[in-house]
Amino acid sequence: MPFSNQPSVDANTTQSLPILQERYALRRCMAETALGKLYWAQDLKQQQSNGEQANVLAFTLLPALAQDPVFEQVLGHVLPAYQKPTLGMPHITDDGKSADGTRWLVMRNNGGMLLSERLTELDDRGMPLPEALELLDGISHLFANQRPDGVFGYLEPNAILLNDKSPCLLTAPVAAALRMSYNNNSSERTRQTLRSGYISPEVLLGDTPTPEDDTFSIACLAYHLLQGSAPFGKHSTLEATVRNAAPSSIRKLRPDTWAALQQGLNLKRTARQKTPTALLNTLQRKQQKKLLLPLAGLVAAGAVALTTYQLLSSWSNAPEEPAATRTTELELTPPDTDTARNTTESAALINEEAVPPALAQESVAAATERRREEATKEEAANEAAAAEAANQTKLAASKNLRNLQAQAADAILQGKLLSNNPDNPAALDYLRQAIEIEPDNAQTQTLLAQLINQQHAEAETLLNTGKLDEASTLLHSADRLITEFTLADSLKRQVSLESALGQAQRKQALAPEPETPETPATTAATITAPEPTPDTNAPTADTDNLTRAREAIDYGNLSRGDDRSDSAIAYLSPLLEKTPNHPEALALLEKVVDAQQEAASTHLRKRDTEKARTALNDSQTLIGKYQLDKRVEAQIALEKRYRETLAMGIFTPGTEPEAPPAVAVKPEKPAEPEPVAPTPVTNNLSATPPVAAPVIAPDQERENPEAAAAAAAAAANNAPVEVRISPDVPVRSAATELPPVQLDNPAVAPQPVPTPSVTFEVPATDADNNGNTFTLDVPNLIEVPLDTIRDSLPPADR
Repeated sequence: MPFSNQPSVDANTTQSLPILQERYALRRCMAETALGKLYWAQDLKQQQSNGEQANVLAFTLLPALAQDPVFEQVLGHVLPAYQKPTLGMPHITDDGKSADGTRWLVMRNNGGMLLSERLTELDDRGMPLPEALELLDGISHLFANQRPDGVFGYLEPNAILLNDKSPCLLTAPVAAALRMSYNNNSSERTRQTLRSGYISPEVLLGDTPTPEDDTFSIACLAYHLLQGSAPFGKHSTLEATVRNAAPSSIRKLRPDTWAALQQGLNLKRTARQKTPTALLNTLQRKQQKKLLLPLAGLVAAGAVALTTYQLLSSWSNAPEEPAATRTTELELTPPDTDTARNTTESAALINEEAVPPALAQESVAAATERRREEATKEEAANEAAAAEAANQTKLAASKNLRNLQAQAADAILQGKLLSNNPDNPAALDYLRQAIEIEPDNAQTQTLLAQLINQQHAEAETLLNTGKLDEASTLLHSADRLITEFTLADSLKRQVSLESALGQAQRKQALAPEPETPETPATTAATITAPEPTPDTNAPTADTDNLTRAREAIDYGNLSRGDDRSDSAIAYLSPLLEKTPNHPEALALLEKVVDAQQEAASTHLRKRDTEKARTALNDSQTLIGKYQLDKRVEAQIALEKRYRETLAMGIFTPGTEPEAPPAVAVKPEKPAEPEPVAPTPVTNNLSATPPVAAPVIAPDQERENPEAAAAAAAAAANNAPVEVRISPDVPVRSAATELPPVQLDNPAVAPQPVPTPSVTFEVPATDADNNGNTFTLDVPNLIEVPLDTIRDSLPPADR
């Protein structure tokens, strides 16, 4: 038990260990979570009954969270709710901030073990499904106590403490403060990017958690409990998203049970079950269906045993023969003296039960033993019959599986791969039925690979004959099957054929005239795999593809071509299919990804989120297909920038909301020149009333929308930041309702005032004699020409 009350470090070494607030000595780091580190510590000012220092749990927050002023304020209002014992929640006894900026919490040690340590005890067989569902159900019930919406969002095995009473969510106060800080300032704050293999990718990027994110975390824990390993290995879920990774199937689960769990593991939020309870209920129903057949067998065996018992009971309780019959039999047999005496004595007792003779008692014992032996034999016969029935069922299933595989093989040989008619099944229908019987059968997987290869061959034939639409439909079908059955070996040829199809479609679109019947064959021959040639020509073909790929990169044709060349991917894909580790091709591929990521960054600077999303999708596809691990971190950073740009609510160019109408006054030569008197510089931090923000004319906004948006953002940043706490969250003063909390930011004044500016008066020439002013170093404002200022000055004395 990792959190037992037995100290593991000698008290003499206390001075050499880290100490928080000169009181809590950190002894051992138990786990690292996405939100901070968990330590086993000792309270040097409190002792146990045996004289040893009291053991406590210490949690140090992530440095980025500790430096966030909004999070710090919200955490201060959240902690009082955890300063009393609550089932399933940590009991916070102390908190503070060290001189080096470390923000820490101290929790009471109630004993137990971390769920992560329980997971390390599992082997590849995992935990039985009923036991795993019971544990997960206890964890999911704790979500209902989370405020404000019953959502946790940051579930990890390193932060779940298992004990005899209930699981405990050790990071609950930190997660609650982080959720509330995001809810209060969704667009003004920079959200932290976290790392975890159990938290959803959306939450790791800084999105506000939803119930679907808890569904994902519960599904990841269920996978680890059942399989004995994490769903995405050592990678975080965000890295798995960039790599387009997917967890391997769990063999001991039925196909429908695995499909339900796989839905919860989906890396896209909208594809998961709505709540963790929905996922667990589905898994529970699938498990009950799995137990129906054994339960039916047990019921049948019980019925047979009950019938046997009743039958034997009827034999033992058979009615005695009539007295007349017994008398007749006795009269026919001459009695001896002892028998006559016993009969006389028995007849003398009236209305009393006679004791059976010794011979009758022995007969009853023999009959009972005989019936017991018969019952034992019948029970053994029933067990043998049940085993035989199970064996027959298994043999029937195996025979049915072989029949389905034979039918699928015949259908593949006949070219009958797919069918939309249920009355006329094809090879795919037979193989799906075979997978339901035995999901991981090697022969079934081989037949599936043959089916995909057949589709690829047909698609290649269609490309050679110029039937691009039919080839596109067939390749789309093959791609769905590869995804459905996880046929990774067929993926490379699929990518090559898709690239060839894209080249053919672009060439067909750029053709000035309809092609003759001989042209499609010639065109297709140039885009499909070349005919086998001598080895001496292979380097020439590779060099030609590399040269064309470099030219396409120079033209900017990364994943889409034009009239100058095809895309660089179209030239590199065949080369990488033939030689997956080709160094020059991989170098060019990384260059393509760098260019795509640079394009995405440029579009994000221009706040064009649509084009940025397209570029990010292209780079993510290449990173996932070709395992470009060195580009994962840059991709994650761009994904975070993309989400922050969306959260800012900035529109793409051409869709900005119109600014209020304003009249631009052009300075002209004054009738009566006066000297220009500069006004004093205004200090934004003074107590003067706020000055109205500069008005931007509509024509200036259309001419320079980027600067207009920057000015609007700068004005918005000067607004005060409010932190609102949900009404149902306990605060320090329970008697009054918590008012909005003003952010204590020294860089922002209590009054919402604009950036300091220097204002000069310029004589006006309009009829109303209005003052025309301008501000220096502020974008998108009117600049008065120097000639106008020179002409407005009085003539110099000579």
